[in-house]
Amino acid sequence: MTKHAYLFAGSAAVALLLAATAVALGGGTTTPPPQPTATPVPPRTTATVTVDAGKDLGTLNNPADYHNQSGPAWLLGPADVTRVAALRPKVVRAWIKPHHYYVAETGEFRFDYLTESGTTVYQYLDQVAAHSDTIVGNFDQCAQDLMRRSDPTECRRVLKAGLLHYKKRYPTLRYIELFNEPDKTWEPSRIEQPAIALDDYYRWYQVGYEVVREVNEELRPELPLEIGGPATYMFNEKYLRGFLDKYAADTNPAKQLAFISYHQYRERARPAVVAKERDTVRDWLAERRLNPDRRIFVTEYGVFPGANKGRTFEADLLVQAAAMATLGRYYTYSGIDMAMHWTYDHLDNERKSMLVDETDGGVYPYYNLVLMQRMLRSRLLPAESTAVDKAGIGVTATASRDDRSVAVLVTNYQWTEGHDAHDVELVVDNLPEVIAGRSVTVERYLVDSRTSNWVHDPASAELQRVENRRAQVGTGTRLSFHLEPNAMTLVVLTVNR
Repeated sequence: MTKHAYLFAGSAAVALLLAATAVALGGGTTTPPPQPTATPVPPRTTATVTVDAGKDLGTLNNPADYHNQSGPAWLLGPADVTRVAALRPKVVRAWIKPHHYYVAETGEFRFDYLTESGTTVYQYLDQVAAHSDTIVGNFDQCAQDLMRRSDPTECRRVLKAGLLHYKKRYPTLRYIELFNEPDKTWEPSRIEQPAIALDDYYRWYQVGYEVVREVNEELRPELPLEIGGPATYMFNEKYLRGFLDKYAADTNPAKQLAFISYHQYRERARPAVVAKERDTVRDWLAERRLNPDRRIFVTEYGVFPGANKGRTFEADLLVQAAAMATLGRYYTYSGIDMAMHWTYDHLDNERKSMLVDETDGGVYPYYNLVLMQRMLRSRLLPAESTAVDKAGIGVTATASRDDRSVAVLVTNYQWTEGHDAHDVELVVDNLPEVIAGRSVTVERYLVDSRTSNWVHDPASAELQRVENRRAQVGTGTRLSFHLEPNAMTLVVLTVNR
């Protein structure tokens, strides 16, 4: 049984019951009850998606490589762990809390601290390490009475002790993101730390890069630690530019900024905007005579920040998946270095989860979307659509190929305000010689309101293959299918041996 149960009372049925009751009680009404309002049929338009399989755009930086595992208060069950392993994540971001592993009142370090759910941080980090090649460690603030810019000595000691300990235990810990969302504008929740003014944040960042350098010198690890930030809660241009101003003016020859990081939850109605972020940051770096090739990490992204909701939980699950497909598509084609999925199992707002809470191994549409991304091939191909507006609402595609196959992920993202369904014609042109003129297997996978969707039918919630046939292709091929609002489909053409 899931933790979400829904009960709907149809307004028409209620009206009929009230009318009948009024007659039975002598109300004398002869006015016929209102008739049910017909469910609006989404307008259908034709969309053409064109893929040029002969034009190689380079290695596909697959969004399925990068993940967050929220916690550590919530461990994945055994079947959930198997589900995550199937996604083959390369980099996973985890959370390490200095104000939990150090008890300021007693001066005691408890590196395997207990969480409020009774699990330990080792259990959590052991899971992360087991299904990732590399760990991004978000190191949060120290206890607030140690967050004294005028005297950072004690917090510095706590940060260094934690970095030494966790790096020894988890050698794949590579990236250190210092603090989380220091630019927040809301009252922190019970699991969050307060906002930090930019001047104060940069002083702590200096402490961070000094400590990282010392840990690397002491441990001389095969995979050295690298530090970055500032992990703003949005693409906060003022905060990010100010941070880069301070870094550029920093005269310490040992300073380090391995990556710039931020979160992105604000472009749900215009996802195409995120494609500009990489070039914007590169321009900022160049203006400050910093290396414009510095890596850019979007360490969280999505469309439901905090406790935000759309229309209904069921609809939001599909919106989340389609939004992540679309945002991931724009990040991929714009060349962002790493955009990290959020998240396997959210503690409070399950519409952001890939996995079903309280049902070990249950999957939501978001999981199936990431599984389809994982099935994309190694080389990126150009893909154009006739049915997407300048904001990025409509039909978009991520196209890829390898030596024997072509895989195209097509999404009809409508957010919560659009209703357009599309009859899609997928045109794949300029197939390479190893595929052109050959017999291929055509497979198509689908995620929509009734397919591969837990809230429609838990028994068929896993990713469903809706097409599997053989066909002969020439130098190009055409396939047709229908996508309802916020539906996603993956088409795979594979040469038969």
